[in-house]
Amino acid sequence: MNIEHAAGLSDAVQTADQPGFARRVWLAAWNLAQTGILLYGLFVTGYLLARLLIGERWNMVAFANNFVPWWALGGLIAGGIALFSRWRWLLAALQVPGVIVFVILYGGLLWPEGSKATSGDGVPLTVATYNMLSGVSDPARVLNVITALDTDVIGLQELGPVHSDLIEAALADEYPYRALYPRVSVYGVGLLSRYPVLEKNIFLPLPDSMPHLRAVLNVGGVPVTIYVVHPSPPGAAFSPLTYSDDKRNAEITSLRETYLTGENGPLLVLGDFNMSDQSDIYRSIDHLLNDAFCEAGYGMGFTFPAWSGASGMIPPLLRIDYVWYSDHFAAVNAYPGHDSGTSDHLPVIAELVLIEETANQ
Repeated sequence: MNIEHAAGLSDAVQTADQPGFARRVWLAAWNLAQTGILLYGLFVTGYLLARLLIGERWNMVAFANNFVPWWALGGLIAGGIALFSRWRWLLAALQVPGVIVFVILYGGLLWPEGSKATSGDGVPLTVATYNMLSGVSDPARVLNVITALDTDVIGLQELGPVHSDLIEAALADEYPYRALYPRVSVYGVGLLSRYPVLEKNIFLPLPDSMPHLRAVLNVGGVPVTIYVVHPSPPGAAFSPLTYSDDKRNAEITSLRETYLTGENGPLLVLGDFNMSDQSDIYRSIDHLLNDAFCEAGYGMGFTFPAWSGASGMIPPLLRIDYVWYSDHFAAVNAYPGHDSGTSDHLPVIAELVLIEETANQ
């Protein structure tokens, strides 16, 4: 057999073997995918059991609580792929607990019952909260966002001097009543209002907290107390192994017990709380006040991260910005804004009604 003939036979064998090789690669990839679906279902089910039995005493549960909607979405995708497996019933069944929990927790936002109030029930009041990220964001674009909000009251977090000066110069007519406390560290706080400010002061829930603001507004002759707050973000927020929300929880607990529980009249709390609606500390506030988006919003209401520009393709993943209100109000509508103004947060807008009979009690 000459060399040319041997080479030809070798090429023919390799050509004939290519479909078999491709099939082996495909089967290996499919088996790997099925294993991943199995492990994913076991992980989510294990997380739900740990949440029920251990709770946020285990930091990994506290971390995972931030992403409940995404665990359910992953389960839907995994369950759909599992239908093509010979083990379809087992693999799909493992995804069911996460989806059921999601429907229980968020079904009311996906199929809302409708608004509980109309503007004719009392004095309408539209409020917003907006973390400006002053150290990074474009002041002009942030100003455009604030102008477009066109609300009666806006609570501002991460207010720096440059942004504050621009707001003072450009919005004095639109918002004649202002309480702005910028910080060079950008962790300042502020309030813009179309209603007179009767009182204003900043305070720290803990000695090393970011500044919080308490103000009292005259809304049609009714004193309305407003807090603009910014508890600390969890430590090592993107690592489940080192995640810690202790400081944030201590700050919110101090805010609730030292300040909010002592307020008797109409009360609003606006802020970047750095917490998800599945955290234990959320429920401690929800027992005291009403979450405007939960009461009158629709969808998931994610607000963070909301980068514009080069990373604008990444959608918000979490809802951590809130408008809370006392029973002196009712919520007509609540929703996140569509533009972050180069901040990493979308603003949240709430259309409320100050119920006159309760305000006068």
